[in-house]
Amino acid sequence: MSSALAVAGVSDLLMGLPSVGRLLELLKRLQEMLTVGGVALSLGVSFIFLLAWVLSHLRQPSLHASHPVLATLAQLSAYLPVGLTLVAALGWLVPTLAPLTLKSFALAVVTAAFAWCVSVAAILRGGNRQNLGRARQALLMAGTPWYCLAVYLSTFL
Repeated sequence: MSSALAVAGVSDLLMGLPSVGRLLELLKRLQEMLTVGGVALSLGVSFIFLLAWVLSHLRQPSLHASHPVLATLAQLSAYLPVGLTLVAALGWLVPTLAPLTLKSFALAVVTAAFAWCVSVAAILRGGNRQNLGRARQALLMAGTPWYCLAVYLSTFL
């Protein structure tokens, strides 16, 4: 009698579960929603990077000589996210590096945030034309992972 109740309980449990096809459809829809959200996020942040670059042109160069330490640090720190983005791009070309693609993008995004902060600080501090040019270039370079991440995620749509 107890085995009959166990079989009845298992069959009742299985009757409430969706089919495998339905589960696969739900997982596919979830992946599409996450992809669309990721593309929207990366495009939004890319827009913020570009907006900061455009607004940086409102800053006029000063006539007095200033130390280029902050602008140089901004430019040097912006090379790291670009390099990590190149590693992520190599994941598309070299199959053995494919598992590193998202990890490289994640690390590039974090380092780009640091580079962006230093670049904005250099622009707010000001300086001569060369220093502001370095900081502006660093802003564009720091946005590179976000631009590329938007393109990469859009391939999953």
